[in-house]
Amino acid sequence: MYHRLRALHRWAGLLASLFLLVISSTGFLLATKGSLGWVRPPTQQGTPVEGIEELVSLAIAAEAAFALGLPGLQTVDDIDRMDYRPGDNILKVVSKRNYHEVQVDMATGKVVQVAKRVDQLAEDIHDLSYFADSLHAYVLPVVALFLFFLGATGIVIFFVPIARRLRYRRQSRAR
Repeated sequence: MYHRLRALHRWAGLLASLFLLVISSTGFLLATKGSLGWVRPPTQQGTPVEGIEELVSLAIAAEAAFALGLPGLQTVDDIDRMDYRPGDNILKVVSKRNYHEVQVDMATGKVVQVAKRVDQLAEDIHDLSYFADSLHAYVLPVVALFLFFLGATGIVIFFVPIARRLRYRRQSRAR
């Protein structure tokens, strides 16, 4: 039984290690995205305003982003989200595809930065949705079960030899 468990552990580990390499490398990028400027573009500083009534509308900000002609950011349907940063007075328009981020000054409606969102790409690879939505929905939970199995069998494989040695020592002292 112990040898079968080791063989299962070895093969499950080989299969799971492929996913672990992908998940750990993208996880590193996601964990450090705030300190690595090339992963997530830094937020620019917009023009200060006195009140919310001085802000341009979302429609004007979106039109400024669309006017750039970026592939994957042509219409409202291409927008994944719009994040307003009041402290910086910047609206971030993030595309669903192609991982573009356009930062718009909400006082003037002018584009202040266009950049790629490597963190969005890393997140999509990390949760396997980059490859196919079905991988995210069905394979990722299986990978989690494999990792649980590896952890449990690893503990058994670690402690069985220790328990055998202790049992052997006790039996040899009793003789």
